[in-house]
Amino acid sequence: MRGGGWLAVPRPRPEARMRLYCLPWAGAGVGVFRSWPEAFGPEIEVVPVALPGRERRLNEPPLGSVSAIADALVPLLFADIDRPYALYGHSMGALVAHQAACRLGELGAEPVRVVVSGSRAPHRPLRGPALHRLPTAEFLVAVRRLQPEHESALDGDELAELLLPTLRTDFAAGETHLDLRAGPLRCPLDALGGTDDPLVSRSDLLAWESRTAGAFRAVDLPGGHLFVVTEGDRVRSLIARALSTHLVA
Repeated sequence: MRGGGWLAVPRPRPEARMRLYCLPWAGAGVGVFRSWPEAFGPEIEVVPVALPGRERRLNEPPLGSVSAIADALVPLLFADIDRPYALYGHSMGALVAHQAACRLGELGAEPVRVVVSGSRAPHRPLRGPALHRLPTAEFLVAVRRLQPEHESALDGDELAELLLPTLRTDFAAGETHLDLRAGPLRCPLDALGGTDDPLVSRSDLLAWESRTAGAFRAVDLPGGHLFVVTEGDRVRSLIARALSTHLVA
């Protein structure tokens, strides 16, 4: 672990030419990226971000907004950056990745590329009701529908009670985030979306184009909100191919 316990390195690659920092979705931890290094080869070091309130940091309170996460994370990333890097995030993690990229750009350390998935653009208000405001029973049902990999963990009362505060706080962070700043990034930005995602429409995905002055690409993949799990091989392949262009350059 680097960065005061925030930066996990499942497979250290000190000679790598590039790093890929990965931001998880609501309730998830670095474990969801455990298999990612295998898809990227020796020239890219995959560095998942370990957020408070989950896994080894379960006893720490989760941070309640995208801005609060960025406040804590950006100085650690800035200190860690010693080579070209890219940022990836899914759902809430996409909004954190974008916020971090903007702030690092202001510090003169913009990434070579940003890849977001499963998220509306940060200037688009939430469509529909906010899930984090639902009563506990209804909230858990909604989470199970969106994130089926959590279903078994949330079935037991004790585990549900343990995970609920982080899940609700993460959903609140993602659902309440709104960034209307005009200053876009300059680097390429890829936005990936699930064709059956009930939370992110095609127009939500395409709206990411206005967040960069660089090249933009929107990619539709089959699946719901967590297509990053069900279509994981394709997601990793898309990112690996995109980053390879920077290695060649």
